[in-house]
Amino acid sequence: MELEEKQSKRFLFIVNPISGLGAGKRFPQIVARNKAFKSIPYKIRFTDYSGHASLITREALISKRYTHIIAVGGDGTVNEVGTALYATDIAFGIISLGSGNGLARSWGYSIFQHIALNQLLSDVYSHVDVGEINGRYFLNISGVGYDAEVAHEFNNYKIRGLISYILAGLKLWSRYHEKDYTINCDGNTFSKRCFILSFANSRQYGNNVSIAPKALLTDGFMDICILKRPSFRGILSLLLHFIHPERKKLKLFEEIKYKEAVIEGDISKVHIDGEAVILNSPIILKVHKGALKMIVPPLD
Repeated sequence: MELEEKQSKRFLFIVNPISGLGAGKRFPQIVARNKAFKSIPYKIRFTDYSGHASLITREALISKRYTHIIAVGGDGTVNEVGTALYATDIAFGIISLGSGNGLARSWGYSIFQHIALNQLLSDVYSHVDVGEINGRYFLNISGVGYDAEVAHEFNNYKIRGLISYILAGLKLWSRYHEKDYTINCDGNTFSKRCFILSFANSRQYGNNVSIAPKALLTDGFMDICILKRPSFRGILSLLLHFIHPERKKLKLFEEIKYKEAVIEGDISKVHIDGEAVILNSPIILKVHKGALKMIVPPLD
């Protein structure tokens, strides 16, 4: 982490208006009520479609008007803004409005907008790692197993949010079976049959549900998370592992750190930071150490 000299901050908030069941539309009122931002220049831009946040970010980089660019929305908005800031010196931050908010929670941002706004005023920054999967960047967690199938099913739901994720997961639980993969990880090759195969930069999917208890955002590694399908009686142990991984060790779970990896197998449905995409085998994974400058929220 690094402490920078205080400078004139200029903020751009890129807001998904439909995030948080429409909470994004009310974000301008939240900022207007914040005393600190009455003396700090800022602008708010709303997104109109998928991919718009990336475009707005790239336009802002060309303009060179802003020192801080903030994603206000869910994991998709966070991915678009954060990956567009790859290898720049613009400070990145998050106001969480999504159903999971995995990266924001892992980094210590509050889920409450008024608190997160004050956290963004920190003068402490850190350069965090960025993952790459077949040429596309990710910041939090991507995967090719059961969680990817759930992400694709979730795409079919009109109502977004945690409840829809749970419903999608329950619908697919009995239908989705383990698959076989060949993993070449930093020169070592092994075969795995698993239910979940995820690639993690941070510890959690979101909602404090951890998939990668050993993952660190600044260590120059990603974590391959391998989970075999639990029996019906093992579901409780699985849930305890996800919620309290430091207390409950799960025999069905394995975590491997890597810098580069190639995954081959029955692959088509993939999720990248929770967004459903189609990619075919092989999956090529890389890590870009310290490629994103992030605002570090104060501990208190």
